[in-house]
Amino acid sequence: MNVVDRVPRPKSLTELAYQELRDGILEGDFAPGRRVSVVSLAAEMGMSRSPVRAAVERLATDGLMTLTPGGAFVPTAGRGDLLDALAVRAPLEGLAARLAAPQLADSDIDVLSSIHAEFDAAVKRGDTRVARKADFQFHQQVQTHCGNECLVEHLERVQARVILATYSTAWSSDQTKAVPEHALILAALSARDGEAAGRAATVHLENLAERVRREWRRRDREESSTA
Repeated sequence: MNVVDRVPRPKSLTELAYQELRDGILEGDFAPGRRVSVVSLAAEMGMSRSPVRAAVERLATDGLMTLTPGGAFVPTAGRGDLLDALAVRAPLEGLAARLAAPQLADSDIDVLSSIHAEFDAAVKRGDTRVARKADFQFHQQVQTHCGNECLVEHLERVQARVILATYSTAWSSDQTKAVPEHALILAALSARDGEAAGRAATVHLENLAERVRREWRRRDREESSTA
């Protein structure tokens, strides 16, 4: 491979549009059910319609947009969609942690430790938005070092589905229990113990799904009692 081959290629306009729209959806800038048109999106982004249309079509393939004759909209996910996505995500996160553990350098552990500290601090002060972002970054940092592009691709898609469903279902589970679970994952990764890291990551997502179910049951009981 020569030097030219190693120089990163600039992203295409379609890729830039896709990333900008995807980030906007995952950050909550596009409310579920909100209808948008390629024309209006292109104008807002300062791009021509072709790359924006291609980006929207790709987002539809990812399940983050639904195409209609008049444009597109961010789909409204239900409770079942969130639980389904978490069920798929749990073993994938476990596999990513198991594969990443032996490949992590000390500097990678330092980054994970910093993200975990930010997550812990945000949870303690009740900053849900920052905590959610740090939580996502922690898992992304692990998958980045798993060495399996196919796994990363599938994880990115299912993680996006989880985030989208979180907005739609108005789920806001107490994150205090996630902090020690992240700490267990981090400890196993620091020890370069792939099996322990994989188990801890899988259990963390399974526990998360159970916390979601418990919160919904509690919320339903409260609504029934006030009806």
